[in-house]
Amino acid sequence: MVHWNVVDWEEIIDRAEAFFRKIKPEDKVVLVYHGDADGVTSALFISLVLKKFLGRIPEHRIWISTKAYKLKEERQIIDNINPDVLITTDLDIAKEDKLLRGWADKYEKVFMYDHHYIRPEYKETIPRSIEYLNARMLGDKNIWHPAAFFGYSLHQRFFKDDNYPWVAGIGLRGDHALDEYETLLEILGENYPELLKPIEGKDYKNLLEKAVYFINAGFFFSPDLHEETSYRVLLKAVEKNDYSFIYSGQEEAAELHDKRVELETSIERIYNEAKEKAEIIQDFPLIIYYINTTHYILGVIASMLVKDFPNKVVLILNRFDSEISGEIRQGENIDYNLVEMLFALKSDKNFEYQSVGGHPRAAGCLFNADQYEEFKSKFLEAFSEHN
Repeated sequence: MVHWNVVDWEEIIDRAEAFFRKIKPEDKVVLVYHGDADGVTSALFISLVLKKFLGRIPEHRIWISTKAYKLKEERQIIDNINPDVLITTDLDIAKEDKLLRGWADKYEKVFMYDHHYIRPEYKETIPRSIEYLNARMLGDKNIWHPAAFFGYSLHQRFFKDDNYPWVAGIGLRGDHALDEYETLLEILGENYPELLKPIEGKDYKNLLEKAVYFINAGFFFSPDLHEETSYRVLLKAVEKNDYSFIYSGQEEAAELHDKRVELETSIERIYNEAKEKAEIIQDFPLIIYYINTTHYILGVIASMLVKDFPNKVVLILNRFDSEISGEIRQGENIDYNLVEMLFALKSDKNFEYQSVGGHPRAAGCLFNADQYEEFKSKFLEAFSEHN
């Protein structure tokens, strides 16, 4: 099933459509998705497509934190459910060849949509029975269509008159990719102009960004990694076709509002520390900060810092157990290809990421904690070459 020489984006959606049309009402479906705004919105779109064939929203859903990309706990949950159909979205797990071989042996139908980096060996290691789709198959380094755009495109195939463009906008804005979709921006501007209208004096630029902040609160701050607060709130907002429900504090959204308040406290503390203790690299327009938090809020802090330093690149690093996660952003007054900068480290065979990817203006990575000094040294070399 894995078909690498895809011609264009429409062929990817063709293959996805063909897979979903084979799903039967009696099938037991498990949907596994990354818990950030991009992952949640893609899961929502996929759920609505599944409802067309199952007659219901899939009841077995598992959201994954970035810290749990390897699915160490979740793979047992999936095995216990023993699905007929397993679907994953926005998860960088193509490198987990043992896991994928196990899925191929156990489950009749497995579908994966991802937009992270494709390693050359994936062509051989991903089992042929798995429908693996990734926009990077197109071979264009400037195209990586996030999961939200995949979900939006798939949903359009089945529901041409009701596509919830504001949902796609939330996902793409959450993944720092919305500006690349001119048609969607035009739709939002014509039908939801208030979403994009600038707001002064807030920690978000407009209502679209506010919705992203709240959806991400369920991901960045959650005592129970298997709560689905953001998904449930977004689903209710779609049922109402009202994006403002997300931050209304009403019904299901009350729980998300509480998470947002708790997260704000953590963000304010860490953000103030970051401003005071950030390591400003003298030779380059670069700031590095190593934070300590149990919440996955590195991207939030980095995005806030670059607003204070519009002429700088900001790299935030944090240790989670035996791994270090990094997020990198750039100020509006400079122009680097951040993801290429991170990928430059891959040329050294002695350094290997657990995960790396992103976009020219916003990227991230995950690597073993004992490689921190090596990472920092090699990153500065890469920065020097791109300077």
